[in-house]
Amino acid sequence: MTDKHPVLPPEDIPAIAVGSMNDTHHEEVALVNALGALLLQAVDGNVDTPAIDAALDQWVAHTEAHFARENSMMQEYGFPPYAVHAQEHSSALAGLKDIQRQWKENQDVEQLVGYVFNSWPQWFQMHVNSMDNVTARFLSNFVD
Repeated sequence: MTDKHPVLPPEDIPAIAVGSMNDTHHEEVALVNALGALLLQAVDGNVDTPAIDAALDQWVAHTEAHFARENSMMQEYGFPPYAVHAQEHSSALAGLKDIQRQWKENQDVEQLVGYVFNSWPQWFQMHVNSMDNVTARFLSNFVD
């Protein structure tokens, strides 16, 4: 990890067969790294609640759009295990929104740090390496 990429370096994002999905993953990781940098400042005693709120809101909005696009492509091109992948998106988004809600209620920096630096990167890399990888191989027959 670096100061610029405290959560996940871009080179650690698994590449998959559809360029637009890769682009979306890089955008998401940039947002998470920006939030991670704010959280590291908060751990050091410089809590910028409005900036953390805004970064978290951006991440949630991006994730909603990200999952909606993937779900739409899977449906449009008839990806056979669509329901399984879409359910994973639904669960992940619910978890992210729950963390956002908890942050807005109590501004627990340590809880948000645990999610951003531990839970989310593990889930993200596993999800991209498994579900997104398989999905992208299928979709690459239809889109770039």
